[in-house]
Amino acid sequence: MKVCDICKGVGIFSTTNSVCSFCNGTKESTPASRGFIKNHICGCNTNDGKNCPWCRKTCHHDASLKPRILISPM
Repeated sequence: MKVCDICKGVGIFSTTNSVCSFCNGTKESTPASRGFIKNHICGCNTNDGKNCPWCRKTCHHDASLKPRILISPM
């Protein structure tokens, strides 16, 4: 069994404590989770500004002006 690429086999999103919408909490990899990881936009601006929360790699924006502004929750 391959684990979900988004929640890393936990079944919930660590940032929101909600059920993973890609695997529906089953913790198993799905075509949706694999497709999202393959074609996702860097989400570092919602995390720490340096690392993508989805693939856990360093910032990989395609734009020449990489955002480095931290957006804090309200």
